[in-house]
Amino acid sequence: MQGRRCILPGASLAFVYACDPENSLLLLGWEGHETRVSVPLRLPFAPEGYARDPRAWVPPDCLPPGTPHQQRVWHALTRIPVGETRTYGQIARAIGSSPRAVGQACRANPWPLFIPCHRVLPAGAAPDRGSAGGYAGQLAGPLAGAKQALLRHEADRKTEINGNFLPKGE
Repeated sequence: MQGRRCILPGASLAFVYACDPENSLLLLGWEGHETRVSVPLRLPFAPEGYARDPRAWVPPDCLPPGTPHQQRVWHALTRIPVGETRTYGQIARAIGSSPRAVGQACRANPWPLFIPCHRVLPAGAAPDRGSAGGYAGQLAGPLAGAKQALLRHEADRKTEINGNFLPKGE
């Protein structure tokens, strides 16, 4: 098992993961919050590539084990495009749930970055002003900071120039 550590722009924690020789994930998560992968997941994209350009993100071809509700939420999250966000209420309405239950499923997400729960915000959130809600069960601290960093990283790539998305300033 080869472990890797990826620093994402603006994040105070590193994203860590380990793969087997066939490039299937065995372990992933934010440093100090890693989880073992109980279902084989072929690495859908390299976190280092995402760190350079968030457009490298692609949804995984399978989901981790979870309740039927969690599976519906996680599937909905994989449909949110890079650089866009949804509210807990929007996801809840789309799958016939409640915002609080959606938040609980996001908190239980064992595949951060691959299932982008960072793209889900509370109603009225203003990520550009430091209000993006919680992340992985934390409202403050390094994990909440990682959510802000991911949202900034993806927003920085949202400027469209001649039909191509390019980082601001390019």
